[in-house]
Amino acid sequence: MNIPLLMIVVYLTITSLISFFFSRRASRNTSEYFVAERSLTVVLSTALLFSELVAGAGTIGNAATAFTEGLSSVWANWGMALGCILFVCTVAKFYRSAGIARGVMSVPQAYHFMFDTKTRMALLLVVAFSYIMLYSSQAIAAASIIAPVLGLQEYSGIIVWVVTALFITVTITSGQRGIAWMNLVHTIAMFAGMGIVIVMALGYVGGFTGLVSSPNLTPGHFDVFYPSPVITVGYALGSAVSLLASAIVANIVFSARTYRGSVVSTILGGILVVPFALMPAVIGLCAKAIMPGINPNSSLFSMANHMGSAFGGLVAMAILAAIWSTAPCHLLIISATMTKDFYKGLLRKDASDKEQIVFSRVVVIVMGVAGSFLGLNAPSILGQVLGAFQIRSAVGIVLLVSILWKRVTATAAFWSIVCGGLVAAVWHFAGSPFGLVPLWPAAAVCILILTPITLASKEKVSAGYKRYLEARKDMEAYEGKVRASGKTNRA
Repeated sequence: MNIPLLMIVVYLTITSLISFFFSRRASRNTSEYFVAERSLTVVLSTALLFSELVAGAGTIGNAATAFTEGLSSVWANWGMALGCILFVCTVAKFYRSAGIARGVMSVPQAYHFMFDTKTRMALLLVVAFSYIMLYSSQAIAAASIIAPVLGLQEYSGIIVWVVTALFITVTITSGQRGIAWMNLVHTIAMFAGMGIVIVMALGYVGGFTGLVSSPNLTPGHFDVFYPSPVITVGYALGSAVSLLASAIVANIVFSARTYRGSVVSTILGGILVVPFALMPAVIGLCAKAIMPGINPNSSLFSMANHMGSAFGGLVAMAILAAIWSTAPCHLLIISATMTKDFYKGLLRKDASDKEQIVFSRVVVIVMGVAGSFLGLNAPSILGQVLGAFQIRSAVGIVLLVSILWKRVTATAAFWSIVCGGLVAAVWHFAGSPFGLVPLWPAAAVCILILTPITLASKEKVSAGYKRYLEARKDMEAYEGKVRASGKTNRA
């Protein structure tokens, strides 16, 4: 009996049933479909954020990079944990204010609220492109774990497209609330599966002493700043800053019942990422120590399965939990952006809720197929994710400066995002010339453009910042009513 395959089938069946359970509710209106009518609890919000931050890159990609390069692979996730703290300290209140006072449900909508229409369109392109890049690695990651379970050396295109079809189906049926409940189950499965396997894997190789003494590992494998501190810190900071314009984190703020709940959820989600990121990385090192000739992308499952089929099933469930928790959310984010900012915001401003939901589901199908096609031609799962973060970091820099500097104008924001994002994209696809990650040239371009255009304005406080202050007052009044309602109910 193929125990890992049986465990995977049962697990995916259970989580898929959860999505179908919420299908009717998800079809009510766009507020329910995209932001769960702003009613998610702290537990659901934390699970939603954590499982989305980890994804296939934080499991298979993390282990594969640790297998070839070492423990520095954890910074892809640790950078996002830092970003959660930065998000809470700087822009969380802005997103909450825009959501509560103006009904905002997407990051481009928030930038339109703060700046103008052309900035919103620039954001639409950046968000859609970066999330397609993020999503593109998910079907490949899932296929990479399903293939060895089926006894195949490499994944096939058929597996990728079957997984893609499942991603699309779950996204269309569940909506934000269904995804949140699924992600609670995914979070438990991820920690349980990886926790058991890392303990067993370390014991199998003789603990950390056995790892360090392995002839198949080099000192670089244990250097958390490999290949250099400049490159590693650059990627970590790029991940952190990119979260300021992250639809994933912003959705927690949009969807949570209270602002305080969203802050707690964001911090807890970031904290959970820190220990979890070490698990697949260390398992990848264990695989390198005893099976140096295997495909790095299969190192996580191969190490677990080498110790027994039950352990292979556990880690396969954990990996698929990470992937299944993320891919539908990425598709939902792309769908929300295209629906609210392109279809409703530009093409058909009087579109009904029903028309928007139909359009959003068409977008899920089209982007799901396009993203998987892109992933089939990507050289690295983790590299694809890091590239998306670096491109999005330019957007985060502009918002951060705009919150700290009240004078930033819409024109300055627009040109900074366009030029900074373009530089980051070109720099990434050029292979990071001169050993500099895209964050540094993108940040330099953003600041060089933002500063003089803003200083040329006669206004000491921009119109967008004034709108933010007004919305913040409305948000604080709303939060006060929610707290009072909670006290009344408890009484």
